[in-house]
Amino acid sequence: MHDSARTGTQKSHIYPFAAVLFDLDGVIIDTTELHYRVWDEFARARGYVPSQAELNATTGRRAEDVLRAWFGEGRTEAQLATLVLERETLFNRMLATAPVSAVPGVQAFLEALRRAGVPRAVGTSATPMNAELALSRLGLLEMFDARVTAEDVVQGKPHPEVYLKAASALGVPPTECLVVEDAVLGVRAARAAGARCLALTTSFPRDVLLREEPQWLAEDFRTLPSPVAL
Repeated sequence: MHDSARTGTQKSHIYPFAAVLFDLDGVIIDTTELHYRVWDEFARARGYVPSQAELNATTGRRAEDVLRAWFGEGRTEAQLATLVLERETLFNRMLATAPVSAVPGVQAFLEALRRAGVPRAVGTSATPMNAELALSRLGLLEMFDARVTAEDVVQGKPHPEVYLKAASALGVPPTECLVVEDAVLGVRAARAAGARCLALTTSFPRDVLLREEPQWLAEDFRTLPSPVAL
């Protein structure tokens, strides 16, 4: 767990949340299609042809959980760990060279939160190396006070562990946090953590996310509803 700064639990005078916790892929960086491409290539090379529904279901899940579902039968934990490393290394190599962009408006929102003194953390199913590379490619590595990745948790989303640990790293109760998510499993994790949730329609259709009952819904950070916007 990366933790570069701890902040008290006092809420900002101009913002109703004590901290904001961000998912990474599909919330900060637009990598959803790249993930699908890597999953498809990786699985086909090993004799498994995933459906589009199976690819969609990878969003928000740790690689370990996906690979256990697709390849777990008859494999040892050591063999699964090797598969995880191979998959994440492939994604890291493609992420390093593929064209990537930030989710629209995220940099301005992060800068506004920083000016307002609102602490920020990443809570992601990505590995540490891929989380760091993604943020570095966007020039946003130093915009976060803490990062919690797949390596820091025992249970992946929809379990709330990642957001409970992200809130703890900032010294803020999860009930005083806003979580920004793009995935069904992530919205469920936010709710289970006791946080309020803003869902972005960058990866799932609006109607799918609405069924998960997030407090707010937006296309991206350019269209944030009140009181989420700064």
